[in-house]
Amino acid sequence: MREVVMAGAGLRRYGVFPDKNYVDMGVEAIRGALQDAGCEWPDIDAVYCGTVRLGMSAGHHICLKMGTTGLAITNVENASASGSSAFREAYLSVAAGEHEVVLALGVDKLVERPEQFLQEDADGRANEDRKLPIYKFAEMAQYYMDTHGVTRDQLAQVSVKSHYNASLNPYAHFQRAVTLEQIHQARMVADPLTVLHCCPWDEGAAAVMVCSREAAKRFNMRTQTPVIAASVLQSTPSEEENILFSADLTQRTAQRAYERAGCGPEDLQLVEMHDAFTIEELVYYEALGLTPKGEGARLIQEAQTEIHGRIPVNTSGGLISMGHPLGPTGLGHIAEILWQMRGQAGARQIPRDVNVALAHMVGAGGVCIVHIFRQ
Repeated sequence: MREVVMAGAGLRRYGVFPDKNYVDMGVEAIRGALQDAGCEWPDIDAVYCGTVRLGMSAGHHICLKMGTTGLAITNVENASASGSSAFREAYLSVAAGEHEVVLALGVDKLVERPEQFLQEDADGRANEDRKLPIYKFAEMAQYYMDTHGVTRDQLAQVSVKSHYNASLNPYAHFQRAVTLEQIHQARMVADPLTVLHCCPWDEGAAAVMVCSREAAKRFNMRTQTPVIAASVLQSTPSEEENILFSADLTQRTAQRAYERAGCGPEDLQLVEMHDAFTIEELVYYEALGLTPKGEGARLIQEAQTEIHGRIPVNTSGGLISMGHPLGPTGLGHIAEILWQMRGQAGARQIPRDVNVALAHMVGAGGVCIVHIFRQ
């Protein structure tokens, strides 16, 4: 397998944009990535497009707007992990020698009113069954709090951190900091999770370009170009009952990624992780080996995962505050890592060199993807 580097990234701000179509959003992200990498559209050999809501051939429609060049186009759907899966396919195609320069693209639009998932009937009961993710995560949060003595303040502090980081991110859906009091007083969705514990329904686009080390020499790139040190995808074994929210799946996937990259959790200087709900961040701290089991709340309480902390987590704002448009989500994490490793993250820049970073994403159906990057 050849060495593969990250060459550039581009984002279209996350949010809800009724006047924007997905093709224009995708084109905006692609052009940003091309400019960031110092190359042109004809330099791209292949595109992998991650999307969930857009149906057939979304990537083809976007690439057609960029211009026909005969490149290879593949559309990828893997729930919340669609963008991360597109990135993995792009990485593998370069590592295997099939292509030299490949673009991973993620894009999604809201195609139905998101509030329908939280509507209530005349009796005040949710009109969807209790299998909705919010109820599962609320149960997880309550169990975790009861088992480990975690307080509501500690759980809500994840959202405080997330919103503060997003307030520094021009690509984030939410760009305003919030307080613990605001989080506690927000509308209750499923106890103990108020709406400010939950990611929004939104849309956007993200693109990340990868290439071989040899191809990178052709472009106007930085001398320090992050290398993809590990790319691991695993699914939940059949013997596990909870295929959707398994921390064990994250632990196994991360362990294999650490082995491939030749590092451990103690070497990480930045983590971008799946945090559709606040409880996930605490649980995944532990699953990724950042802290012993049951001590996730201590990391947030001691500010260790803040931008200036020992191991910053979700400097982008994460799913809770940057947003979770599905197709682009994992690629937005990877773009954040690229810019942090280059020292180009602006007001949210980690105040020391970032030489080893990890991107984590899970998807419905029991899939987990972990990427590790080295400078």
